[in-house]
Amino acid sequence: MKLLPVLPLALAAIFAMPQANAVDIKQKNINTCVTGAVKYKVADKGDATKLCNCTIGVRSNMTIGQMWEIESYAQDKKDPSNLPYVKKMQKDLQQCTVGLDLKQPQKSA
Repeated sequence: MKLLPVLPLALAAIFAMPQANAVDIKQKNINTCVTGAVKYKVADKGDATKLCNCTIGVRSNMTIGQMWEIESYAQDKKDPSNLPYVKKMQKDLQQCTVGLDLKQPQKSA
């Protein structure tokens, strides 16, 4: 029973660690997105950064349960686009492109 006072500290440490890593992972995804958008001439660096920050931000709000549900739909060869949170996410993703000068991807030289 001596572990009980230490347990809240251990749990706090566990929850503190993933938060630092989560920001790094999110930023890595944004950087990869920007690099790809510029490489394939979809957008200049400024618009690519805005687009990628927005789209990665929208995608990061999806819960694990929602990802599993979408995966289940895909495995059952069902279309998940009618799920309410998928409709909202699609709308939010479309908003990410408003006001940006985006082009069709091109092969890099």
